[in-house]
Amino acid sequence: MKHLYLGAIAAALMLPGIARADFRVISPREIDYGEIEIEHNGSSIFDRRDGRSGGQSHTIEIGTGITRWWKSELELAFEKEPGRDQPMLATQIVTENVFQLTEPGEHFVDLGFYFEYGQSLLRGRYAGSNQATFGPLFAKDIGRTTTTVNFLFTRQLGPSQTTQGLNFNYALQTKWNLWGPLSPAIEVYGDAGTIGSSPKFTEQQLMVGPVAVGRLPLNELGLGRAGKIKYEVGWLFGTTRGSPEGALRWRLEVEVPF
Repeated sequence: MKHLYLGAIAAALMLPGIARADFRVISPREIDYGEIEIEHNGSSIFDRRDGRSGGQSHTIEIGTGITRWWKSELELAFEKEPGRDQPMLATQIVTENVFQLTEPGEHFVDLGFYFEYGQSLLRGRYAGSNQATFGPLFAKDIGRTTTTVNFLFTRQLGPSQTTQGLNFNYALQTKWNLWGPLSPAIEVYGDAGTIGSSPKFTEQQLMVGPVAVGRLPLNELGLGRAGKIKYEVGWLFGTTRGSPEGALRWRLEVEVPF
């Protein structure tokens, strides 16, 4: 099985590539084999400084577990740049892949690998680059808490690049598993910039804040006999000069077995 894992990852890295950094922590455990999932992620930026408020990001995704260790999703991304009178644009079509490298609880830390490719849909004035994002995913249970950590590297591709080299982003979520429908969590999102030419730490983006996480069976909501709804909603505080003052972030996902 390990040879299959390594082969799949090697094939993914040979593809031309996107990936964007979203306010989202990716678990190496959630493969959702035998289920169809429809997901929306969104965020909105708030900042009292001129030209830095109003940025938004939205995605619509559909995916499934291809095997018990590989989940793949297809995503359409929309973004609005900060500032007044900026349009909401369909920016990318994205393929996302999560590879589960260890069985949950089998080792000290659960390990996965993430690969994403995004093809830019923008031309002319708003032209954007294609991107590839990849990196390891970690998860660990301690008592009633689950901590998930992502280390992701992004490379711009194509004719509309604004940076060269690899950009490094990291994300962390620690969730207290108190009650399925509602559990509290704390999240951290950092953008260190391009490796080798990163700005000073105070000029990097670092967002921290509380998040509510939950899941509800569809049958308890009168919406079917099987499946579930998952949600996350939280407020992130900017902690450095390079960060917006605040961001509202949310996620809604419906999973239905087939």
